[in-house]
Amino acid sequence: MKKRVLSLFLVLAMLLTLPTGLKMVQASSKVYYVDSVSGSDSNNGLSESTPWRTFANVNATTFQPGDKILLKCGGVWNEQLYPKGSGTSNSPITISSYGTGNRPVINGGSLSQGAAVYLYNQSHWIIENLEVTNDSGVDNSGTATTPGVPRYGILVENDKLQSGITIRNNYVHNVNGAFNLVGIMDAHINGGISVRASGFNGKWNNVLIENNTVQNVGRTGIVAWQDRYFFLSQTSPDRAYMGTGLIIRNNTVSNLDSDGILVRGFVGSVIEYNVCQSAGLKMIPGFDMNSCAGIWPLASADTVIQYNEAYDTRCNDTDGQGFDVDLGNDNTIVQYNYSHDNEGGFILLMGGYNSNVKIRYNISQNEGNKKGIFTFSWGTPVNTEIYNNTIYIGPDCGAVRPIYTDGDASTNNYTFKNNIIYNLGSGDYELPTVNGVKYGTFSHNLFYGNHPENEPADANKLTCDPMFENPGSGGIGITSVDGYKLKEGSPALSSGTPIANNGGKDYWGNIISPGETPSRGAYHGSGTGSTEKTIVDTLDNWNYTYSHTSNMVFDSTNPSYFNGDTSRVKRSNSSTGNIIYNYSNIKTFVADIYKFGTTDLSKVKFYASPDNVTWTLVSTTYTTPVLTENAWYSTTFTPVSNLPPGTNYLKVELTDSNAWATQIGQMSITCSD
Repeated sequence: MKKRVLSLFLVLAMLLTLPTGLKMVQASSKVYYVDSVSGSDSNNGLSESTPWRTFANVNATTFQPGDKILLKCGGVWNEQLYPKGSGTSNSPITISSYGTGNRPVINGGSLSQGAAVYLYNQSHWIIENLEVTNDSGVDNSGTATTPGVPRYGILVENDKLQSGITIRNNYVHNVNGAFNLVGIMDAHINGGISVRASGFNGKWNNVLIENNTVQNVGRTGIVAWQDRYFFLSQTSPDRAYMGTGLIIRNNTVSNLDSDGILVRGFVGSVIEYNVCQSAGLKMIPGFDMNSCAGIWPLASADTVIQYNEAYDTRCNDTDGQGFDVDLGNDNTIVQYNYSHDNEGGFILLMGGYNSNVKIRYNISQNEGNKKGIFTFSWGTPVNTEIYNNTIYIGPDCGAVRPIYTDGDASTNNYTFKNNIIYNLGSGDYELPTVNGVKYGTFSHNLFYGNHPENEPADANKLTCDPMFENPGSGGIGITSVDGYKLKEGSPALSSGTPIANNGGKDYWGNIISPGETPSRGAYHGSGTGSTEKTIVDTLDNWNYTYSHTSNMVFDSTNPSYFNGDTSRVKRSNSSTGNIIYNYSNIKTFVADIYKFGTTDLSKVKFYASPDNVTWTLVSTTYTTPVLTENAWYSTTFTPVSNLPPGTNYLKVELTDSNAWATQIGQMSITCSD
């Protein structure tokens, strides 16, 4: 008994001597319920039978990590939701719904300005499953001289570093944000969903905006924005001042006064699988900021924009593109997107303080009637690469310019390679030109249809029909463009020029090995109507392989021992060695192997994998070894049957005890379409 009492005193003493400020923190994990019909603000809110009614108690409560605020489905609240407190990375605070029926509706229309759902200087929140509106019922656009007031559906804001915001599965609509605002509060930041870091010290890390539907809003559909660049030089992106961890994906934004999705002041953002329809529906006469685009970054770095669809963007005074790489960006990749029916064309490339831009494997259809398909504005971004895009200009498009220069040009060069321009319109090219010199390096493009006199010079260009499966047949949705696959026999198949760091796959996910000769345009599969293609690797370089262990090396000695083969691969030591190939839908292979003597052929193994993670040993057979010279033998390995469907990786492994005595002479890999 004395020992137990003594132990208790020791524990109490230890707790009392904890360093000042050190606390044992545990998530509260309370669930609060709000019912606009059957609730009462005199209830405790902690059960479905005792819910609150309005947001008065919600807005007065500082919530703790793990807490949930659940609004009853079918309910309507005509007030602002502004709860307090912060969660943690492991225990965020959640605003969501409960019950069955329609999403709970939060209507901020009675507010004089601001957001229907609002957080300020709060971290680690999830906002989900809500319907949000904020329409005051009056014209709030502003005029060229008189601004409107800011209005938002959902606004999450800070003026110091915050993290961990998730906004998902919400329906935000009918928000009459201002088209014209003045001062630090730029009009681009108000609209449907806005995540803003304000002032000099504001910054966001780890923001996820996904699976939301945003309709009928002004000015912007979805925006993630940092003010810092108003206080810093906007001419050179500074990653140290940028927000991090931003992902905007699987959202649909439509019927927008101005821009669809805008990112400003973030590093490493990913904008993917979004749909932007009908941006740029409003303009103000005499106003100098009527420009808009569907999806675009500004003053950001290392941004990836992929698998998005943008269409029906309007061109008012200027711009009107589906996509835009605007001022002050560095290292932007725009890939695997589908752009169509945008009045301003596919993409705007701003020259000012913009660098390292890759535009690849995109499809553009029937757009640019008021601008061009590729528009350079106020110069050309430094180090711009445009390659393997497919552009279709139909006969009803008129004088669409495939390349257009809007504003002054610059002497920054750019490359334009492996693209297909299928031009049934009547427009010409307006290339960036300075003092009569036209800029741009063109190589291995295919220009079909209309050939104006100023079509770019390209020593390796083709002008024949690329043989699309069904050109002009793209509809709504990024999967509707199979008509731009190339038929068997197309001159564009495997006739391009290799591009370093090419992204590794085409629009449809077909793998493009670094050593392969790529096709022209956004498609690199087998010609439709064909069933397979064969890649032959003579193993005199690593261009065709995906990876290899460091002990796999080339051997060019004594070719007479190897049927005249001047380059093979062997191991430099007795450790297990392998080479890996990465191609879409590998069906079978033929491996030419040289062996000193005829033993240990069982130590040559082959493995198949769909993902470079899970590997399956391939059952193989080999021909009877044939003596070549000086005790060397040649044999050929093949699989007993076709490889498993969906095989994208093939590994060749050598494990025998003599490092030099087994060599791989040639690999032939057949892929099915």
